Amino acid sequence: MKKLKYFIPSIIMMSVIFMFSNQTGNESSGLSSQIVVWIQTYLHMPISEFIVRKLAHMSEYALLTFTFIYGFYHNQFSTKKIICLALSCTFLYACSDELHQLFIGGRVGQFTDVLIDTSGGCLASLFFYLYQYLFSKNIKGD
Repeated sequence: MKKLKYFIPSIIMMSVIFMFSNQTGNESSGLSSQIVVWIQTYLHMPISEFIVRKLAHMSEYALLTFTFIYGFYHNQFSTKKIICLALSCTFLYACSDELHQLFIGGRVGQFTDVLIDTSGGCLASLFFYLYQYLFSKNIKGD
């Protein structure tokens, strides 16, 4: 890799995810509850804490995938390789994150969360692919 500096956003995002995962079950639930109350109060939408938590997982991992895409893009990989590498890194980090949660009080590591996290990465990859297809017309295949 020629330009490691382009992966600094990935390192920052992984650090943010690590800090959220390092919260105890009560701390994490409290944050989710505050978000639910805010949505219900200001947006007048009924929403469960479960949905908020899973959408948060998808969102943070979509953002992580975008940071990986950014890094691999600036290292001049093909579109196909960028997507494969970014998704692989996202999946592996999601696995390590769930393993990490096994050691935090009140938290559990679940493979279903890995799949939810990776689905956020898939959405980010799809957006990147569509952007490349629609706006650059320069999708590199290999």
